[in-house]
Amino acid sequence: MIDTEALRKKVIELAIQGKLTEQLPSDGDAETLYAQIQEEKEKLIKEGRIKKEKALPPISDEEIPYKIPSTWKWVRLATLYEINPKVEADNKMRAAFIPMEMISAGFSKEFSYEEQDWLTASKNHTKFQNDDVAFAKISPCFENRKSFIARNLPNGIGGGTTELIILRQKHVLPEYTYYVVLDQRFISAGSMTYKGIVGQQRVKSDVINNYLVALPPLAEQKRIVEKLDTVLNQIDIIDDLQQQYESDLSVLKGKIIDAGIRGKLTEQLPEDGDAETLYSQIQEEKAKLIKEGKIKKEKPLPEIDADEIPFEIPKNWKWVRLGDISSKISSGNTPAGGKRSNAYVEQGFCFFREQNIYDDGIHEEGMVYISKELLDTRPNSTVLPKDILLNITGGSIGRCAIIPDDFSKGSINQHILIIRMIDERLRYYIHHCLCSPFMQKYIKGNAVGDKDGFSGGRCKNMLIPLPPVLEQERICNKTNAILEQV
Repeated sequence: MIDTEALRKKVIELAIQGKLTEQLPSDGDAETLYAQIQEEKEKLIKEGRIKKEKALPPISDEEIPYKIPSTWKWVRLATLYEINPKVEADNKMRAAFIPMEMISAGFSKEFSYEEQDWLTASKNHTKFQNDDVAFAKISPCFENRKSFIARNLPNGIGGGTTELIILRQKHVLPEYTYYVVLDQRFISAGSMTYKGIVGQQRVKSDVINNYLVALPPLAEQKRIVEKLDTVLNQIDIIDDLQQQYESDLSVLKGKIIDAGIRGKLTEQLPEDGDAETLYSQIQEEKAKLIKEGKIKKEKPLPEIDADEIPFEIPKNWKWVRLGDISSKISSGNTPAGGKRSNAYVEQGFCFFREQNIYDDGIHEEGMVYISKELLDTRPNSTVLPKDILLNITGGSIGRCAIIPDDFSKGSINQHILIIRMIDERLRYYIHHCLCSPFMQKYIKGNAVGDKDGFSGGRCKNMLIPLPPVLEQERICNKTNAILEQV
């Protein structure tokens, strides 16, 4: 798959270095354009329309990040643009309000205001007008490139959060400015100098003011924008095709897994025995564990009615409830305060959160750890080798992973279920079942509450098409072999 995000960044980088367009003598040069801009600024200062800013230091050779065409000019951002310029508007004027979360992220230049709330353009909002370029100065919106060109504003006035920075320059194309603030060099320069508390960090004003902008002649700005629009549009098409491919691939993989758990990928062999015998053995083992006090006796699950059975399975299989073949199905909880109470430690036992659980296994990125002392206080949340972990809330609901055999111990938060099989040989097949579209539909269709939660009780009642153990192994092997070729 093509990394289209990285490709977009590279294309913008090359374009604003002058490497995607031809430099033409007829364009003139940026020195002349910059002189016009400074002349216009002096006029506005004299008329009292903008304030005279503190002089910025001259640009040294050591600061220049790369070579630009001879007709271009390096300038500091604050000498080129009006930053957060005054907008002439009555505070009672109705204006289009742009919530931060609605600002286009990534590479969508213009924002639609038709369906947005309006507000009174009060002094408590950052105001802007048509053709202004805006970007968010607060983390994580800044590094996520939340920026836009103001266009088609009702009454010509827009308003937004005070966390916006507005750039205005009528002698520079708004589209070119937009790409300047999307460039990775600009994002990196700001992100590296954040100030403030984590989660509410801001780019320093002096970093923005002193940032070096490569200014081309106006005619070349137009060619750069046209080239970028064309190339980025082609990348958007690649994105759409890749998403369609991933969607089609996901459907195909789902059909393969579904076929496996319906007994359509493997042959049923008499020497395998039958699932009825396997189920009886599991119930005997479960009764033994209860008698020994290793697991609790729970209220019996309801018998399976004929009208509950969703599809036909081979004769030597058996429909069972997941709770009847499991020794444990329960969720955990998050230590009080989490990071704020120093519950997490640098080294210790894994504390699994939703971001660690994927169908292809445990992802260690973002893993946090707890001490042995804290782990010992959480017996009901303790994760052991060969357990299955299932995400049960939010956008990651339904993702599940098998804990490796060589794992020691760990714990989970309240958004994850531990599913522990009585016969550990079943874990691979049960994981296949949970990943199937049939089971995923059940999980997501039975999620309730504000956070779309799937409960342990519903999980216990889930119907499983159970084959003999040997056929389970063939199903998993056959399915995995096919998926590797897809």
